[in-house]
Amino acid sequence: LMSSRQSSILFLIPSYFYIEEYQKSLLFDDIPLGTLQLSAVLKKRADVKTDIIDLRVESEKHRELTPTEPRKETFTSGLLKILEERDIQEFNYVGINCYTSFQYLQTKLIAEIIKEHFPHIKLIIGGYHVSGVPEDFHTTNSPFDIIITGEAEPSLLSLFNSTKNGKSGERKFPLILNSNQIFDVNQLPFPDYELYLQRYPFKDKFRFEFFMSRGCPYQCAFCAQNYRFRSYNFTNFLDHFKRLMHLVDKFNPSFQKIGFADQSFNRVEISEKVLDYLIEHKLYERYHFSCQSRVETVAANCSLIDKYKKANMVVGYGFETANNLLLREMHKTETPHKYKEGMVKILKNYKAEGVAYCRVNVLCGFPGENSATFNETITFLERYALHENIQISPTLFANYPNVFVYGNMKYYEERFGTKFTDYWWKETSNPFKKSIPEKPSKDYEKKELINDYRTAYTQILKNFKRNTFADLVSWKRFYNKWYEEMSQN
Repeated sequence: LMSSRQSSILFLIPSYFYIEEYQKSLLFDDIPLGTLQLSAVLKKRADVKTDIIDLRVESEKHRELTPTEPRKETFTSGLLKILEERDIQEFNYVGINCYTSFQYLQTKLIAEIIKEHFPHIKLIIGGYHVSGVPEDFHTTNSPFDIIITGEAEPSLLSLFNSTKNGKSGERKFPLILNSNQIFDVNQLPFPDYELYLQRYPFKDKFRFEFFMSRGCPYQCAFCAQNYRFRSYNFTNFLDHFKRLMHLVDKFNPSFQKIGFADQSFNRVEISEKVLDYLIEHKLYERYHFSCQSRVETVAANCSLIDKYKKANMVVGYGFETANNLLLREMHKTETPHKYKEGMVKILKNYKAEGVAYCRVNVLCGFPGENSATFNETITFLERYALHENIQISPTLFANYPNVFVYGNMKYYEERFGTKFTDYWWKETSNPFKKSIPEKPSKDYEKKELINDYRTAYTQILKNFKRNTFADLVSWKRFYNKWYEEMSQN
């Protein structure tokens, strides 16, 4: 039970409106680790009572919260039922994590409903989208009381540990909190996984992720991970990792997979020590591991690949494109020839016998892409990467408002003739489809891009035997349907 003076916050993870079945498989299986980290920090450092509602999970149980086209009345009744079951009246604050711009429309509606029915509760909003465009929420008579931009831990600790505790009277505009303090990641307690897993104990469903660092030492033009880079020490890693293994054993006994979610695993100072630990303790016999790494780092030290294989770790390499100009425009490298040689060197190592495979991430439709650059990448992949130990993972560039491209759209418009959709996240249609530029370049329209994408990658994805037939069918159906929609317009 909560004492009368104890502060409390109910965290709320929005779902998505207008998305399709294929997208659920991409957006619904992660544990909201950032929110659980906040919960642990507030409990330990500010004695705050916390709880959580994940509307992605709830929408699978309650049809009125379905992520297709929303109906306000039915959505409101479904949301209120869930909020009242969680005793929302007992909380001082509701904190909504608008992690991605795809959640914007639902975030806005949720806030309006809560403010209308529970006006005494203070609403806090944070997340990547909020940091990118705080003006979306900083409006006259906004339902939000507090807007958090940047890293949330310092701002929330300051809020909950202050004597005022947010009692600032009526405001015409929300209060914006943005701390310049760089939070020491080694002071972070173990994330509050159990808060979430006790609420949603669906075994063998969730993807367990683990961070050894925060931010990224690189600043790719398409990426939102633009916080200052810093990493755990080994002692802190070991303590948290052992606790995570216990949770995976308990909650995911037949799907024991742990993903290192750092943007660049091998830039973390302790990464080789971690690999040695996994191998020495034969954890590869119990778990499947995955991580992301940089092409240049591993190409300069290919002995790492042997360790990856021994540790049963699947590595995702952010290759992105084979076109020299686009590699520079993406801020991937200033030496594209050497970069591509490094990718070829890595792929040769994976074609040798070994248990673990690797993943090659490819980004299509970045500003400046045209049919020639698209096909240049396809040719590279067909020449070097078609192998049973190499998974090719294509994605389309989305113009999120917290990435370098969004802040420099005029440059791409003038340089390449790129055509963007302004404020695409506010449109009442599938947000992912709207986030893709209408024209990556002057003579290359989105429709042509999608046609090239579905045609070329349908063939490439078939080559990787670990892809399930159902996944391939779902992928192909989504992109074929999208192309047909554009052809009819």
